[in-house]
Amino acid sequence: MVKAVSAWSLWRASRFAVAVILIVDLAAACTAFAFPGAVGQGDLGTAALLASLSIVYSRFTVSWERARRALRQEKLPTLCPNLLATWAFAAAVLLPLTLAAAVIAVAAIAEWPARNIAGQATPHRYVYSTAGAILAATAANSCMELDLPDQLPLALAAVGYMLVGIAAVALAMVTAGQYEGLRLLLKAETHKLEVLTIALAIAQVQLINLGVPLAWLSLPAAIVIQRWAVQSDLHVADEATIRPMTEGAWLTVAREVVAACPVSAIMRIDSADPAAVSLVARMQVGCDAIGAVGRSGLAILLADCPGANAESLAVRMRAALTQQGIPALVAVAAKPRDGQTSADLLAVSEAELIARAAAQRPSKSLRPDA
Repeated sequence: MVKAVSAWSLWRASRFAVAVILIVDLAAACTAFAFPGAVGQGDLGTAALLASLSIVYSRFTVSWERARRALRQEKLPTLCPNLLATWAFAAAVLLPLTLAAAVIAVAAIAEWPARNIAGQATPHRYVYSTAGAILAATAANSCMELDLPDQLPLALAAVGYMLVGIAAVALAMVTAGQYEGLRLLLKAETHKLEVLTIALAIAQVQLINLGVPLAWLSLPAAIVIQRWAVQSDLHVADEATIRPMTEGAWLTVAREVVAACPVSAIMRIDSADPAAVSLVARMQVGCDAIGAVGRSGLAILLADCPGANAESLAVRMRAALTQQGIPALVAVAAKPRDGQTSADLLAVSEAELIARAAAQRPSKSLRPDA
């Protein structure tokens, strides 16, 4: 354990950065244990419910969550909102602080497989994120202690939870010199996913407070929100200047999305011409991630796309490329028809590209010239 911690990249950062990160981590630990509060039997039941829901969510969405994080790392490497606020915020306003911190820690442990894509995650950043969530829960918990009428403490708790969470991320960005990410963090649009999860958490809190046994509905609702987030990031904007994803990021996204979808497809185009990319982007509104893959040029991921639909799309693509005068070959492979994994689909589509290229070569006559 000590050897693993000593190998963290954190220790290669500046002394100032190390000090800031350690102070935040220690502050979270101290506040969690400094204000334990009275824990009742009902609190233990609520904590078990919230922790269980977060664990089931993480286990059920691991493939889609990996895809979402791979996409966010490609587009916005420093920003990837945590959907676990659905249960972390609920724990903060319903439970004593120490118990709420325990729920957050359990949820973070359960989410680690989704965060640790291909073993490339940085543990100290994950610990810092968890510490930030505990400090945000401290702010929310404190707001609930205020002697205010009606639902005002809950509203203040929601605002406080988000502001402290944002402040923790902003502090890390300033320490690391990630000022471009900081500018994005200050945009309201960046936090729409967090607002949705906090709203879902508030609804869950109200159900628990009213004694209505429907708090478990937060689980399917969170899954729907997470799936929507992945589809939003997958969606290719209709812009002529759009650039394909890097091969590594696209392969990660394709692997996880194909594994998660009962039906999906991969289309290959053997041209990396920017004009072809522009055409693909304009035509494929509603389709998914475009990446530069291998020697064959481009690959398009078509989530939730049956084989017949993918073949029709390939026919349209060939016609459009021919009309634009862009020399290219198009091939498509679909799950489950051609395989069960992205590697299977890539191999089948690659074989089709090779066959199409061979068919277009002029045949050589075996007869000697007259």
